[in-house]
Amino acid sequence: MKPFFILCLLACIALFGVACSNSVKLTGNEFLIEGKISGIEDGVVITLSTVEGNAGRIIASDTIRNGRFMFREEVKSEQEQFVIRAFGDGVSLGLLEVWAAPRAKIKIRGTGKLCPVWDVKSSVPYQKEENRYINKSRDIIAEQARINAKNQDMWAKVRTATSEDEAIAYRKSFDSLNTITGSLLGSLFVKRFSNDMAIMEKTDISPVWLNKMGDVTSLILANNSDGYYNLDAEQAAYLREKALELYGRMSEEDRNSPIGYPITAALFPPDVVWVGDDVADTDLLDVNGNTKRLADYFGKYLLLDFWSKTCGPCIMALPEMKEISETYSDKLTVISISLDIDAVWKEAMLEHDMPWVNLHDQKSMGGLAAAYGVTGIPNYVLISPEGTIVDKWAGYGTGSLKQKVGENIGL
Repeated sequence: MKPFFILCLLACIALFGVACSNSVKLTGNEFLIEGKISGIEDGVVITLSTVEGNAGRIIASDTIRNGRFMFREEVKSEQEQFVIRAFGDGVSLGLLEVWAAPRAKIKIRGTGKLCPVWDVKSSVPYQKEENRYINKSRDIIAEQARINAKNQDMWAKVRTATSEDEAIAYRKSFDSLNTITGSLLGSLFVKRFSNDMAIMEKTDISPVWLNKMGDVTSLILANNSDGYYNLDAEQAAYLREKALELYGRMSEEDRNSPIGYPITAALFPPDVVWVGDDVADTDLLDVNGNTKRLADYFGKYLLLDFWSKTCGPCIMALPEMKEISETYSDKLTVISISLDIDAVWKEAMLEHDMPWVNLHDQKSMGGLAAAYGVTGIPNYVLISPEGTIVDKWAGYGTGSLKQKVGENIGL
């Protein structure tokens, strides 16, 4: 009788869990997300993050138990975008976009570890719009998620190698795989965005529409800069032509918005300045809302640091930048330029010790960063006291800033 009792008990627990989620009474701006995923083991961590410009913040996490997870949080507006991610062995780290509203009860259903194609059932209008895009390209999104999962697994082998020879061998395999998958992902993105743009042609402009436009133009920008996706000339021309047609529908308000600035910069890129050129300059804001320009700091070398709160290497570099700013204060001014939205930037400054010049570019990647050819962060630019570009480089490793600055100005 004991096995039968256990089965009955488990059945009652499952039914009780469903009943609880259906009977939860939400008040004010609360919303509920209840997930039920088959084919996924216990212990997988599910996170819920806000979307704040280029950044995001994990506001809640839950661990899969019997295929279930749940979040009960609050929105700050009538309809707010969130992102769900799953973390575990063999799990695709892709994003599942979820729109929530006050007192909305949202159900997520799916099979397996491909989080980006789990089904979101909701009465929230923007979620219904989001689902149109996902449903149109579900097979493509699933294939992209599988490719990314393979890349993740190979990179995990590089990081956990038990010897240098093993790490080198895995790294070669990863690089080889990455070269192949870049082109595959690029072609899949073209198919996916073709589907997206077909929907966009027939729908009104909304936050969801603008997000899709941002995705398309991000691929155009990435293909122009690093070539990872390796689109052929016909694919690139097609994307740009269709994107320009859709851009023509955007209002001036849309174009002059946090999401609109990068879209404009991708389609109409500014002239990029290089070593030996005069600086590109623009209006930036300090923490008190005062307008500043790079020219205000001429007279010393300037080290520009394009960064974001959610960029791990950007944060890792802060102690070294502090050392440089203090040790060479008579010759050098460090200027960090945040690419986050205003609130996220100010929050990050409070979290980290940054006693040097901190400025905010309201146009984010569509502003000064575009003029310096920034496509990834951290990104650094060294400028002479007279306003000429001395050097530009991307990425951070321990000691790299001191080495670069020392090589260029003889410290």
